[in-house]
Amino acid sequence: MPSKRDLSHILAGDVVAAARSLLGCRLLRQMPDGRILSGRIVETEAYHQREPGCHAYRGRTARTEVMFGQPGLLYVYLIYGIHHCANVVCEADGVAAAVLLRALEPEGNAELRMSGPGLLCRALDLNREHNGAFLLGESGSVFLRKGAMHANEKIVSTRRVGLSVEESLAWRFHIAGNPHVSRGRPSR
Repeated sequence: MPSKRDLSHILAGDVVAAARSLLGCRLLRQMPDGRILSGRIVETEAYHQREPGCHAYRGRTARTEVMFGQPGLLYVYLIYGIHHCANVVCEADGVAAAVLLRALEPEGNAELRMSGPGLLCRALDLNREHNGAFLLGESGSVFLRKGAMHANEKIVSTRRVGLSVEESLAWRFHIAGNPHVSRGRPSR
């Protein structure tokens, strides 16, 4: 199981490897009323500034500034004007790379719907206010923690979901057969 130190090392490395390695890790959210909601990461997608599917493909903007920060930051953006999406910043400070968290398997909160990036953020009440939060710290309200794949689980790699750009990158990873993986179809 990766420790926080191991997670720092994983996140500082290649974003595609990080997207795969984050499967099985846990995302925790301390709610304003003190409750802790958590889920096990079961689906991710990698994004890097060198490819057109990434928000930072055309360079730094106010929206993407956090993506250029240190590994372990939370990059939250709004899509279609209604859904928030949460990403874990990876690679070196100054390089825009992040892992989109597409689905979580709820831990002790079976009623939470966390299949798909918008539902994940809604369930954990994550929004632009959380943009830039450090996930590996000891304080704050959102945390990324160690976890692991179960012995019988296998990882599947496909193209990312919903991209309008032509691509063949198999940078979406999910745990095969997990019922909490989103129903999004990979791009053609």
